[in-house]
Amino acid sequence: MTPRRKRILGKSIVVTIIAVVATFGLSFTARLALQMPIDWLSWVECTFIPILIGMPVSAYIFTQAETIQETCDKLEKSHAALKETHNRLTFVTSHDPMTGLLSRGEFIARMDRSRDEGECDTLLLIDPDHFSSINDKHGHAKGDEALVRIAKALVYITRPGDGIGRLGGGEFGVLLRHVRKEQASTLAEKIRRHIERIPGVKGQQDGVKVTVSIGGAEIPHGADTQDVLRTAARCLFEAKQRGRNRVSFDHEAAKLRVVIP
Repeated sequence: MTPRRKRILGKSIVVTIIAVVATFGLSFTARLALQMPIDWLSWVECTFIPILIGMPVSAYIFTQAETIQETCDKLEKSHAALKETHNRLTFVTSHDPMTGLLSRGEFIARMDRSRDEGECDTLLLIDPDHFSSINDKHGHAKGDEALVRIAKALVYITRPGDGIGRLGGGEFGVLLRHVRKEQASTLAEKIRRHIERIPGVKGQQDGVKVTVSIGGAEIPHGADTQDVLRTAARCLFEAKQRGRNRVSFDHEAAKLRVVIP
């Protein structure tokens, strides 16, 4: 006998016993009150009627209850599995598979949300220097290794509330929450120095030293996201033009176009 059948049988027996006792109590009490005789037929009625009625009815009820409970358990497991799958798909679609950072679309969406919150945040665009030559000279596997090291460095330096994304190719974005350009410039320099000190990626002939150039721009409340990205990109280009492995910040944030709702 399966555990399920044992549970149903046990519950049905308990209910039937209670029904028999209750029937005896009510029947005999009524007969005594009405001064009716208690004969052998009374004993038979009070014993077998509750058994013949109570046992199958209680067994049916408990069987249905077990079935409903099993169905609820299956639905709960299915819901948990569906939720886990949804969370996994959400993570896959919103994160870069190689570095685990935010994808470009999710990063820009966070920029849009932070812009509308009314706090002044700062955007950093970070690009490894001479990245194409790393791929050409040592292979894409070494280039990917360099990107992963940069990603880990960004996670290590930034705060939990900041957003970090891989925007495409070798370019990374960092959204510094509630940080103005003066403090952001210090953090950007800290990022640059930290990456500069990372041990070189082992190449086929010699180590590959990785450095980055960083461009930054504030994100005023209501500023157009694409304008902020273009401003930070101009600063990044300026850092490259000035010799690479350096930080450049825009000091003309007032020129950013403000979106009028």
